Amino acid sequence: MLTVKEIENAQPKKGSYKLFDGGGFGLYLQVYPAGGRLWRLAYSFEGKRHTKSLGGWPDVSLKEAREKATAFKKDISVGIDPAKTEHEGPAIFLDVSREWAARFLPGLADITKRQTLAKLENKILPAIGGRRLDRITPPTVLNEVLRPIEAEGKLETLYSVKTILSQIFRYAVANGLMERDFTLDLKGAFPPKKPEHRAAITDPAKLGELFRAVDAYPGAPVVRYALRMLPYVFTRPGELRNAVWDEVSLNESLWRIPAARMKMRIAHVVPLASQVKALLSELKELTGWSPLLFPGPMVKIRPISDATMSSALRSMGYGKSEICPHGFRTTASTLLHEKGYPSEWIEAQLAHRDANAVRAAYNRAEHLEERRRMMQEWADYLDVLRAG
Repeated sequence: MLTVKEIENAQPKKGSYKLFDGGGFGLYLQVYPAGGRLWRLAYSFEGKRHTKSLGGWPDVSLKEAREKATAFKKDISVGIDPAKTEHEGPAIFLDVSREWAARFLPGLADITKRQTLAKLENKILPAIGGRRLDRITPPTVLNEVLRPIEAEGKLETLYSVKTILSQIFRYAVANGLMERDFTLDLKGAFPPKKPEHRAAITDPAKLGELFRAVDAYPGAPVVRYALRMLPYVFTRPGELRNAVWDEVSLNESLWRIPAARMKMRIAHVVPLASQVKALLSELKELTGWSPLLFPGPMVKIRPISDATMSSALRSMGYGKSEICPHGFRTTASTLLHEKGYPSEWIEAQLAHRDANAVRAAYNRAEHLEERRRMMQEWADYLDVLRAG
């Protein structure tokens, strides 16, 4: 028979594992890598194997778990499926968070999905994964989840975790499992988040120096082509490195990025200047065998990594405070505004969210002809800077 001491001494491992209770109940405690502990009952009904959650430790004690298991066994003996009974009590945060993640994370970009799951597993579940929703309060969220992150000095992570918690709580509210989103009660509990500024070069002379350094980059040619192309199109780096050849039409001079790969989940159209088309023609000779424009060196069906372009810039002597791949968007926005191009054209090219979501969904090619001209003139200007 399982003992309280064994449960208290059970430590999380790399994978989840089970602590079985004796007595023929089919009762066990599932211990998760993130620290959450859930009681589960394994049972057979109408010839099929099932499992049912009985709540989380320590909210549900060993004694209570056994009592619930006994009640379910009685249900089975009279032909009642435990899945249709309610002996388990209030929902557990871990279960609700898993359900939320399964429903809403698949539609996100891979990197966003990975980052969200990492924060859920490492920052949230170890603190409150086993808690019943009706026993989670604003002080619980504040003191057990968010204050420890604040103590680490990670304000950006804190606000990101708070957002994830809010999404899970709102999902629970919508499903009748909670009365309200407790993160709303924590407004003003932390210093305001500082605006994010991406390192960027906006001095034309220094920009020309950077372009010449990129042209001379001695590393992988695929990386050099990515860095040469990014300033011309100034998309988000992830949108460029994940590009596939089927999205590119040299005949139309267009690159169509599907909504699934855009941050705002709205399809985007990028006009291709003649310089970009020339680079693409050269790149096709190098990577045309792959569906990806920029396949990685080790796994050919995956693109170059997030850090690849940043590492290349560092190897050329450019520090994090000088330039990052995302900074080319700031560079383009700053210099194009200085040149007097309309903000509407620039914002459309940057694929920033339209205040009117319906309008944005139908205007993925907004100002396309104007942007064609702007992007060609921008490419010509960058070539002038490159030539010094």
